[in-house]
Amino acid sequence: MQVEPASIADCADGAGPVREALAKNDGHQPGDPVKAAKAIVDITEVAEPPLRLQLGVDAIERVEAKLDLVRSELDRWRHVALSTGL
Repeated sequence: MQVEPASIADCADGAGPVREALAKNDGHQPGDPVKAAKAIVDITEVAEPPLRLQLGVDAIERVEAKLDLVRSELDRWRHVALSTGL
């Protein structure tokens, strides 16, 4: 990744740590970019591609955690949602 060396002094407090983290982590991300690229290309050739394609264990874990949270909230407030029907 290439980062523009010039920066805006007024943005250093907010953007500075982000720029540093990006530079530090560049090339150290989990997963195999070649496999990811192949999966993306392959998915374009199926009859019904997914609307969303999670790639990698980290993506699957985050989506599953979100689904668990949504299911829990739905179950907790189901009675309110159903009470509004005719």
